[in-house]
Amino acid sequence: MNGNADNNDARHQRPGGVIELRHLRFAAAAATHASFRKAADALLVRQSTLSRGIHQLEHAAKITIFERTSAGVRATLVGRHLLRIARSILEQMDALVTFAHRAGCGEAGYLSIGFYTSLSAGNLRATIAEFVKRFPEIKFCMVERPQAYLANALRNRTLDVAIITHGSPLLDTISLPLWDERTVAELTNLGPADPR
Repeated sequence: MNGNADNNDARHQRPGGVIELRHLRFAAAAATHASFRKAADALLVRQSTLSRGIHQLEHAAKITIFERTSAGVRATLVGRHLLRIARSILEQMDALVTFAHRAGCGEAGYLSIGFYTSLSAGNLRATIAEFVKRFPEIKFCMVERPQAYLANALRNRTLDVAIITHGSPLLDTISLPLWDERTVAELTNLGPADPR
């Protein structure tokens, strides 16, 4: 009985060894350059380091990725499938690192802004349009609600920013003035018409 259980466990184990991103990068470069030496030069690593990394990848995946000849290397059929997936993983990791960097600098991410109807035009619209132009990778969620709702949403952290016109600053928040508006009333002349 135990022998059977051991056999079942062995069949369901993952391939041996750890696959590192650099192993995938080494293999992708070797496939692109059809040479371990040229791939190592392109990646600025020693050829022995690249060769060892690819060997570790083959061992971990339990497949032969490259046919090695005196003229260079060529991906095997199963190696081509692995390389297709490896390139996809590398592209996603590169995109993740780029996004993380941009988000860390405040140039990408998600921002929820609350405002109420009387602010929906004019300066607010122009300010947000300018911000969107400067930081196109920041996604906005605009919430139009009464001022009391905005204050609660800011406290509960369901909003990142609340744009309000008056009142005392909320506790545990930072208040910044955005702009000053001058309000002008224009009246028609209600006096007697000019006789001239």
